[in-house]
Amino acid sequence: MLMNKYKRHMLNRWTVFDYVNTGIMVMITFVTVYPLWNVFMISLNDPTNTLIGGITFWFRKFTLDNFRFFFKEPTFLKALSVSIARTVIGGMCSVLVTAMFAYSMSKRNLLFRKIFAAYMIIPLYISGGLIPTFLLIKSIGLYQNFFVYVVLYLFSTFNCIVMMTYFKGIPAELEESVKIDGGNDLTVFFRIIIPISMPVVATIALFNAVFQWNSWFDTILYGGRELMTLQAKLVEIMRNIDIVRQLESQGSITGLEMFKRGYKPTVESVKATAMIVSAVPIMMVYPFLQKYFVKGIMIGSLKG
Repeated sequence: MLMNKYKRHMLNRWTVFDYVNTGIMVMITFVTVYPLWNVFMISLNDPTNTLIGGITFWFRKFTLDNFRFFFKEPTFLKALSVSIARTVIGGMCSVLVTAMFAYSMSKRNLLFRKIFAAYMIIPLYISGGLIPTFLLIKSIGLYQNFFVYVVLYLFSTFNCIVMMTYFKGIPAELEESVKIDGGNDLTVFFRIIIPISMPVVATIALFNAVFQWNSWFDTILYGGRELMTLQAKLVEIMRNIDIVRQLESQGSITGLEMFKRGYKPTVESVKATAMIVSAVPIMMVYPFLQKYFVKGIMIGSLKG
């Protein structure tokens, strides 16, 4: 009995390594979290007061006008809805197409498998170029069309390789048992492969969602103002150094009303608020996919 208590005491006792390790992890966490916290405090502080400097852990003069400035812009909510739509639709379609191709390529008896593999690898090293891509998009009717955000990113070679690695590790007996019961390849794929491959599927879905959410350059090239995404809208706002003059020249009633009651946006406040507005929505996705992400990112690193 005493021996068991002594063993438990020794196991629960912290060593020098535990203290050092904990201290290092606390420092890493602080270095990681503090920049975002500092930006958040600046976004909650009065813009004119922020120019004085010294905002570190807490705001000096609380205000929500920085966020009202964004959300009351006439085109802001539309840009937000476009970003959400392209993230959800584009991300899901890309996962589906990439997974179907990867599953086919994981089969060694696939006809013309080497030719498909060559076509898959070549784009990693050779690109068609910006102008030919633009001409192609325009010729097939996707210019200033929402589906340009979907079709253009339906397939990713890197994501396909990751999925192929995972699919090759699935026992063939599972597929054979389904086919013995009368199921076809589509039944095997949707009823067996996808459910047991959720770690890699969720990981690729997260990659696609982050890419679609953060993408803005393609909006300038193919989308236009009617299909402007949130990121492109934020870039447009941050490019204007004197935002108040821009609002006056454009005759923005909302902006002028906020200016008349004392709100004067600055470059620093706009940048900080833009970072929070763009980062928080996609950060909310991580907790739901974190357990799958940790499993999926280790694919191919261990065998056995």
